[in-house]
Amino acid sequence: MSSDIHHDDHADGIVEAGQKAPRYFYLLYFGLIIWGVIFMAYYLFSGWSSSQEFEEKMAAHTGVQAVAAVPKAATAGTLDASVLFASHCAGCHGADGKGGYGTDLSRSDYTYGKDATSIRTSITKGRGGKMPSFGEQLSTAEVDALVNFALKL
Repeated sequence: MSSDIHHDDHADGIVEAGQKAPRYFYLLYFGLIIWGVIFMAYYLFSGWSSSQEFEEKMAAHTGVQAVAAVPKAATAGTLDASVLFASHCAGCHGADGKGGYGTDLSRSDYTYGKDATSIRTSITKGRGGKMPSFGEQLSTAEVDALVNFALKL
């Protein structure tokens, strides 16, 4: 038999010396708990929501302003085609018209023709189930402004 001290209440022979954990462990432990409570309270009471953040990022990505609705783009009697494009077209065709879900409007030719009549028909009646009809949403002046804007792209 060896002269080592064996305690019968420890099966593996390891005896704790009764030391406490270092103070920085307690500081870290309770500090993380306090930080977590503050972090959760901040996001709970600040009005932040992940869906709102997503909508803002999507609006920035597509080039559409994150405001509820852009007015019919009539400002002091004049039409701003870029505002019309941003509010009705940029979601699919991209903020710069270079495409996205919709086709690239900066190309030299379009599937249905790149002339004023074809573009007007595409805007007012839609095309192939992919391009929606805007004939009832936009006035003739607004359609004409968008046609001229698309021809300049």
